[in-house]
Amino acid sequence: MIATIITINLFFATVYLVVKEPEVVLKNKKIVLDYARVSLGVLGLLIASGIASLATIKSAMMPQMNIVPWQILIIFFGSAYICGSLDASGVLKLIAYKFASKSKSGKKLFVSLVLLAGVLTVFTSNDIVTLTLTPIIVYISQYAGINPIPYLISVFFASNTWSMFFYIGNPTNVIVAQAYSLGFMKYAKLMFFPTVVAIITSFLGFYYKYKNILPEKITVAAPHNQDSESAGSSIKDKHYAILSSGFFVIFFITIAIGDLINLQLWKSILIFSGIYLILNAAFSDVLSERDEVVLEIGKIDYNITFLVDTIRRVPWKMLPMVVTFFVFVHIFTLFGVTKYVGSLFNFTNDLIGTIITTFVSAFAANVMINQPMTIFFAQALHTKPLNYAMSLAIGSNIGGNITLIGALAGVMWSRILKFYGIEMSNKIFIKEAFGVAMMTLFTSSLSSWLVYIFALKS
Repeated sequence: MIATIITINLFFATVYLVVKEPEVVLKNKKIVLDYARVSLGVLGLLIASGIASLATIKSAMMPQMNIVPWQILIIFFGSAYICGSLDASGVLKLIAYKFASKSKSGKKLFVSLVLLAGVLTVFTSNDIVTLTLTPIIVYISQYAGINPIPYLISVFFASNTWSMFFYIGNPTNVIVAQAYSLGFMKYAKLMFFPTVVAIITSFLGFYYKYKNILPEKITVAAPHNQDSESAGSSIKDKHYAILSSGFFVIFFITIAIGDLINLQLWKSILIFSGIYLILNAAFSDVLSERDEVVLEIGKIDYNITFLVDTIRRVPWKMLPMVVTFFVFVHIFTLFGVTKYVGSLFNFTNDLIGTIITTFVSAFAANVMINQPMTIFFAQALHTKPLNYAMSLAIGSNIGGNITLIGALAGVMWSRILKFYGIEMSNKIFIKEAFGVAMMTLFTSSLSSWLVYIFALKS
């Protein structure tokens, strides 16, 4: 009992520190307790107290509800590496310029980007779409001299909404589908109407929120006073750009048809991460702009700075945080906390149960990140009726739109924006997205209840 209380307190302390990122002063040196340092410290405390061991950490990474946490790590960090490599080629800058050139107004650009994000998410993964489109939106805003925030927020929200259609759209969908033994078509049949409602609600919400600040007319000019023909100068090496974009197209097609060819998402991402690693190594000497890391191979000096830079772009500091939350979920299961939480979800009224489960799971995602949260609630609720499964799917997807730590993609997204010099703090994100998120949660949960009632009658 004491160990359970200590674990719960450590858990909430971790969440607070991860969000707050406080500063401490040691020997006149200011140190930021970021999420990596906090997470490593908490893991150390769990081991030192005897609550966890190295074996516990290993078990937390093993299969849970037919989902393997270490595979989820490959999906996220591999995706970040692939998309970062594509951006480093300069291709996304060129695409952004062409895209902006054809958009005559801010509203047209808004609709085009949201629809593009949504359609791509349906056939691939929300995280990959977010990682790919974010640099494009940033470059468009630079070329057109417009405020990128409305487009960034709306596209991020869209990718976390359209992802509910099929279970390939988000790893959390797979967790729910496996826990409730839902096949591909059964899941899609249940989630089609709630997803359509969520899409319409969020689109209208953001459109009316931003319509007065979207520019009436967009005038595109290459940055730094370059002429339009020089927009292609962002391409550092034509051969690398062709190969990088070519492999990305193949990668996109591969993950879109992954179910048809029986190739799991994590395997596809691992394979293409290896391909990009080899590609970046092969072109590193040509593309490196500094002599920071140089290998001596016989009489030849080979510059691998570009290769190292693409690896550095991956937000590796997130790794300890994600592992820590998976460990907490595993400990909660061992201590019976998961079973206890499941016993609290016994609602006699299906509508109330559906709405409460949706909102509770959505907010819980912002306390423990959506993947660990979904595993936790799937274990707690898998014996409940199907309306709980639908609520959990909605909460795990839309919950990623409440704060930046609601989903791994949110944390990664904010770090990417920081790389481009755009501040996206929790305060800014909540201010922009919270209202629309609440409306979307309510309408989609209500529609899922209607689907559930219709399914019972039929």
